[in-house]
Formats: sequence, C-alpha cells, structure tokens
Amino acid sequence: MDSIQHVKHGVAYPAVMITTGLNDPRVLPWEPAKFAAALQASGTPNPVLLRIDTKAGHGVGSTRTQIDRLTADWIAFTFWRAGDAGWRPAAEH
Repeated sequence: MDSIQHVKHGVAYPAVMITTGLNDPRVLPWEPAKFAAALQASGTPNPVLLRIDTKAGHGVGSTRTQIDRLTADWIAFTFWRAGDAGWRPAAEH
C-alpha cells in the first residue's frame, strides 16, 4: 500500500517523526522521504520530521550507538509533542 496516496490536502495530521536508513535493503530511503514531503505539502500545521541515518539499514545490524541515538530522538520527540516544557527545542523557549 502506498501511504502517499492517502495524504489529503488541508488535513491536520498529527506530528510525525519518520525515520529511515540510507542502507535499508527493504524500504528504499526515498520512500519515507516522499511520504514526509507529501505530509509537509498537505498543509498540516503540525511538524513533520524526517530522520535519516546515513550508516543504518532496516534496524537489523544497527550498532548499539545507532539504536541509542534513535531511541533518544523518539523519546525527545514524544516528550516535546506531549508538551513537556523541559523537552522543547531552544527556539520555542
């Protein structure tokens, strides 16, 4: 299923952090990038972030450091979007 086909203009989609690795053999990196671009172009007022790990694949074989960094980004994104003041980006303070 191509999720891009379901993106509609003018819909207030929730905040999203889309992740990909440049060495992913299962999902080519341009697919998540196209999806992020479609969501951003939809006019949603919420942030659409695209996180690309230039040395990662589909998760299997990722180093401990790669896994820890991805987990830290997920946690920070979740707390930020939940409204926790301690997790807001510097531009929002």
